[in-house]
Amino acid sequence: MDEQYVPYIMPQENGNKCDVRWAALTDRNGVGLLAVGMPLLNVSALHYTSDDLTRAKHTNELKRRDDITFNLDYAMLGLGGDDSWTPMTVHPPYRVMPQPYRFRLRLRLIDCKESGPESVSKLSVPVVQN
Repeated sequence: MDEQYVPYIMPQENGNKCDVRWAALTDRNGVGLLAVGMPLLNVSALHYTSDDLTRAKHTNELKRRDDITFNLDYAMLGLGGDDSWTPMTVHPPYRVMPQPYRFRLRLRLIDCKESGPESVSKLSVPVVQN
């Protein structure tokens, strides 16, 4: 988990993985949570909340939490084009525009002693929609 965090001078969200089919967080005993994209999702897992990263002006101001923030997102704004500091310089195909979005995912408690997360991610379970 710690290897996913990048200590930028000015803290910011990082470690995101895109086009993820499934991701699992487990304890040492293999018990945990499985998230399955329907079809895909973005995932990050850090010992900091988004609020922690936003409030801190420098990395040394961050206090590592024992808890893990497991972010499951539909999409993330891409990095900039010619000027990565200005959000609208992101090339159009990589922009996430403000509008309503809907996506689906499955969450399941798992015990990897029974079977690995990859095989569990393929099991059919009912989908709950609002």
